[in-house]
Amino acid sequence: MTDADTAAALHPFYRAIIDAYAQAGRPFFHQLSPGDARAMLDASLAAAPSPVNLPQLAEIIDAVIPGPHGPIPIRRYRPQGGVLGQCLYFHSGGWVLGGLDQADTTCRRLAAAAGCEVISVAYRLAPEHPFPQPLDDAYAALTWAADRGPPLVIAGESAGGNLVAACAIRARDEGMAAIAGMFLGYPVTDAALDTASYKEIGDRNWLLSTKDMAWFWDQYCPDGIDRSHPWLSPLRVADAAHLPPTMICLAELDPLREEGLAFADRLSASGVPVVLRRDAAVTHGYLAAAGILDVSTAALAQAGEWIRTTLHAASTRETQTGGRDGA
Repeated sequence: MTDADTAAALHPFYRAIIDAYAQAGRPFFHQLSPGDARAMLDASLAAAPSPVNLPQLAEIIDAVIPGPHGPIPIRRYRPQGGVLGQCLYFHSGGWVLGGLDQADTTCRRLAAAAGCEVISVAYRLAPEHPFPQPLDDAYAALTWAADRGPPLVIAGESAGGNLVAACAIRARDEGMAAIAGMFLGYPVTDAALDTASYKEIGDRNWLLSTKDMAWFWDQYCPDGIDRSHPWLSPLRVADAAHLPPTMICLAELDPLREEGLAFADRLSASGVPVVLRRDAAVTHGYLAAAGILDVSTAALAQAGEWIRTTLHAASTRETQTGGRDGA
């Protein structure tokens, strides 16, 4: 695809957003301090139109669970009707930004689509809490959810997807068998920043750039940390066998596209069942546009159905083998 073809392929929805940011002189994440970047994201969320067609849920509860570095805030979303199990969700934001409120709309839609309890986790953020603290929080939340009883799926977007994959690798290596599946939205799987999609898209500043990702990595992993470790770069895990069945959603116009594809290939080659969805004309973070863009709505609906099916299959296996019932 030529540069002109790539630019022409951008959905008008995202072209309008990117043009508006440019006209307003909105800075890029890598040009800001972490505090200013968070304030800019909060301002964007506050100015965004109210979400449309949000599903009615039975219950939304804020709570805290214990963690190795102190209490971890969570938000629990229970759909109407029966609950198949649990989906632990880790938000996006480059390990620096985001939280329960940023992820709220997506978690509401996911709970309704999957028919399960979605548990959103406000893990600690870098640079105040660099690696391994966000991962420690994520793994503590996984351990807490697993102790409640399977079935359990873990899900996340971008940096949250990185935490999902890292947790799955750690859980496998430590003998935790509770994870029925993992859903990854445009996950960070490698720290190299040198793939074909970085070269094709990374300097366009289409909501996420190579410089932004380098900045996020620098906040999360200060000098002296080996970024090739599979808890940081899951693509580099020595053996991908026996990781949970996986669904991955990727955006065609995303610098992270190729590392997501490579991770899907790595899992498949190791015998892990993988469902891959690759959507054209959209950028990094496109699942947040569910309810606005048809492609985003369809992608999140498919993710919910995959989680529902995965939890149902796990619950059936538990019943047949005499294991514990759902959450």
